[in-house]
Amino acid sequence: MKRVHPYPDGDEGGMTYFESLIHEAVRRRRAALSVSEVVRAVGSLYEDVCIGGEVEEALQDPFFPLTLYARHHLPFRDWGRSGVGKAGQDLALLSRMFLRIRKDIDRRFGNREATCVDLNGDANQEVALGQWCSLCGECCQLPGTIPDPPEPVRYPGYWYAYIAGDSPLIQRFCPFLFELAPQGLFFCAIHNVKPLTCLAYGREDCEEKHPGMSLAV
Repeated sequence: MKRVHPYPDGDEGGMTYFESLIHEAVRRRRAALSVSEVVRAVGSLYEDVCIGGEVEEALQDPFFPLTLYARHHLPFRDWGRSGVGKAGQDLALLSRMFLRIRKDIDRRFGNREATCVDLNGDANQEVALGQWCSLCGECCQLPGTIPDPPEPVRYPGYWYAYIAGDSPLIQRFCPFLFELAPQGLFFCAIHNVKPLTCLAYGREDCEEKHPGMSLAV
């Protein structure tokens, strides 16, 4: 990222400029408002124009998991400039992963074959909840799992590494977990072809590990 002073008011005890932009983008997405201006400002912080462009493209996408990025990757106050740089690097890596996955979902499977959400639609679309799943995304906020696709599915090679948590990014949530920000929901972008390990995760597992998050049935 560019060597700009990261604190808008020169107060290093406050929120960094980078953080403030991300939080504003999260707020706008939740309110179903345009994020274009904020996203351009975030992209302009990167010295490499191509990287900045990828970040802008990802953040413009209505399904990019920006809330999860903000929750798990933004720096704490005492991290200072090094924390801002690390957060920026993480965002660049996550953006590249997200865009790559997006393209290969269509190329390898097609939207409807991969997931139950219309990835060509917007984040305000009506989504049918599962019998017990509330789409809170809590169970997918983990560093990785077993990449065992159901037969006869075969994933693109790098998906196995991403699912296992062996991506270039230190994963704090599954990179296949996408977001419906205005609805406060998260969904599996490969739900219909997800690993058997994920398919085996049921209501009892949810209630044990994340009490109160499942729907009443």
